Amino acid sequence: MKNRIYPLLAMLVMSNLLNAQVRRNTAEASQNQKAIAANEAQLERDQNELAAFKIKLTEFEKAFANKNAPKAASLKSELVSAMQREIGQSENKIAQDKKEVSQSQSELAASNRELKRSRRDLATYDNDSKDAHDVRDDRRDRKDDQRDVKDDKADLEKQIARTNRQKEIYGILKKYTFSFEPSYYEKAVANKALFQEFATTMEKDIAATKAEIAEDKREAAEDSRERREDKRERAEKRRNKNW
Repeated sequence: MKNRIYPLLAMLVMSNLLNAQVRRNTAEASQNQKAIAANEAQLERDQNELAAFKIKLTEFEKAFANKNAPKAASLKSELVSAMQREIGQSENKIAQDKKEVSQSQSELAASNRELKRSRRDLATYDNDSKDAHDVRDDRRDRKDDQRDVKDDKADLEKQIARTNRQKEIYGILKKYTFSFEPSYYEKAVANKALFQEFATTMEKDIAATKAEIAEDKREAAEDSRERREDKRERAEKRRNKNW
C-alpha cells in the first residue's frame, strides 16, 4: 500500500509545482505587458516635457543675452517650476525601479527553485534525456534572471544619482537671482549653464526609459519561451508518469 501511495504523492506534488510555475509565468507576462505600456506612455510624456523645457530655456538664454532682467526672472521662475515637477517624477521612477528590482529578485528565486527541481528529476533512477534538457533550459533561464537583477539594480543606482543631481541644481537655482552687474556676471553665466545640465539629466532619463522598454520586450520574449518550455515539461511528465 505504501509503495503505491508515495509515487502518487510525488506526482501530486510535482503537478502542483508545475501548475504554480505556469501561473507565475502567466503573471510575469502580464506584468511585463503592463510595464511596457506604462513606460511607453512615460516616454511620450517625458519627450514632450523636455521639448517644452528646451523652448523655455532658449527664451531664457535670449533674455539673458539681451540682459533683460525682468524677462529672465520670469522665465527662470517657469523653468524652476518645471524642474520641481520633473524631480517629483524622478522620485516616482525611483520607487518604480525599486519595485522592479524586487520583482526581478523574486523571479530569480523562482528560477533557482525550478533548477533545483530539474536537478532532482535528473538525479532520479528513471531520468531520461529530456530531464537533462530541462536542466539546461532552467540554467539558461536562471542566467537570464541573474542578468535582469543586475540590470535593474544598475538602473536604480543611475536613477538615484540623476535625481540627486537634479535636486542639487534645483536648490541652487531656486534661491539664485540673476544679475547682469559686472561683478556678478561670471556667477550668472555659471548658473545659467545649470539649466542646460538639468536638461541633460532629462535626456538621460529618456534614454533610460527607451532602454527599459527594450529590456521589457526582451523579458517578454523570454517569458514566452519559458511558458512554452513549461507546457512541454508538463506534457512530458503526464506521459512519463501517466498523470
